[in-house]
Amino acid sequence: MWQFVSLSSIFSWIFISSFFNFTQKFRSLIQPWVIRRVITDTPFILKIQSFHHGFFDNLFSTMSCVVSVPFYTAFLPFLFWSGHGKLARQMTLLMAFCDYVGNCIKDVVSAPRPSFPTVRRVTATKDEKENALEYGLPSSHTLNTVCLSGYMLHYVLNYTQNTDSASLLAGFSLVCLFVGLIVLGRIYLGMHSVVDVFAGLVIGLVILAFWLMVHDIVDNFVISGQNVTSFWITLSFILLFAYPTPEMPTPSFEFHTAFDGVALGINRNSSLIWQKQFPFWILSVSDLKQHRPSLTDSIIILWFWADMDPLVGAPQAPRVLVLTGTVVK
Repeated sequence: MWQFVSLSSIFSWIFISSFFNFTQKFRSLIQPWVIRRVITDTPFILKIQSFHHGFFDNLFSTMSCVVSVPFYTAFLPFLFWSGHGKLARQMTLLMAFCDYVGNCIKDVVSAPRPSFPTVRRVTATKDEKENALEYGLPSSHTLNTVCLSGYMLHYVLNYTQNTDSASLLAGFSLVCLFVGLIVLGRIYLGMHSVVDVFAGLVIGLVILAFWLMVHDIVDNFVISGQNVTSFWITLSFILLFAYPTPEMPTPSFEFHTAFDGVALGINRNSSLIWQKQFPFWILSVSDLKQHRPSLTDSIIILWFWADMDPLVGAPQAPRVLVLTGTVVK
C-alpha cells in the first residue's frame, strides 16, 4: 500500500508542478538573489586564488576526483568485493539520492558559476570540464562529500562498536578537515562561489540526517521487501519525468540517469540474492569465452569468501566462493 501511495504522490506532484509551472516560478524568485551573491563573492574568490601555486592546483584537482564518476566506478564495487554489502548498497543509494537532489536544485535555480575568465577556473580533468557545464548552486562536490564521509564515519563507528570519545573526536575531526578542504578547493579552482558551497553544505547535512533515520528501513525493504524490482523500476522512470527542465541544457540529467540505472541494478540484484531467487555463479575463462567469443584470455580474477556477519550485509550461510573477472584488452 505504501508503495502505491508514494509512487502516486510523486506522479501527482509531476502533474501539479507542470500545470502550475512551479519550476519557473520558483526560479524567478531565487535565481536573481543567487546571481547577486555569486557576483558579490567574486572578490573573495579572487583573494583565495591570489595564493595560486602549482601544488595547490594539483592538490585540489586531485581531491575533486573523490566524488567523481571514476571514483564511484572504483569505490562502490570495492565495497561489494570487500564483503561490506550493506555499506555498498547504502552508499550507492545515498549517492544516487544526493546526485538526484543536488542536480534537481541546480537545474531549478539555474544559477551561473563564478564568471570566467574574471575568475581563474582550473579544469585539469575531463570530469571537471564536464562539471563546469553544469549550473553552480549547490556545490555537488560539497553536498556529496558531506554525505559520503558522514555516512562512512557512522558506519565505521557502528561496525567497530567503538564508543570511545577520543575515536569519535578523531573521526569527526577528519571528516570536518576533509569537507573543509573540498569546500576550499571548489572555491580555489574557480568552480563555485561561497553561496554555492554553503548551500551544498547545508543540503548535504539535511540529506545525511534524513538518511541516518531511514537507511535501515530502506535496506530491509531492498533485501526482504515485496515487489522490490517492480517498485524500483517504476520509481526510476517516474523520477526521470519528475526531473525539472533547466534554463539551458546541461549534463546534470545524464549524470542522474546513469546513477539511477546503477541504483536500480544494485537494488534488483540485492533483492534477488537475499531472497534466494538468484544463484551465485562460478565462471571460468571458457565460460566467459563461450558467451563472449571476442574476449581475450587475459583475465584478472578476484576470489573471496562471502561468509560475513549480517551487519556488513553478506549472508552467513551457505558459504559461497565467488569469482569475478575483469577483461584486460
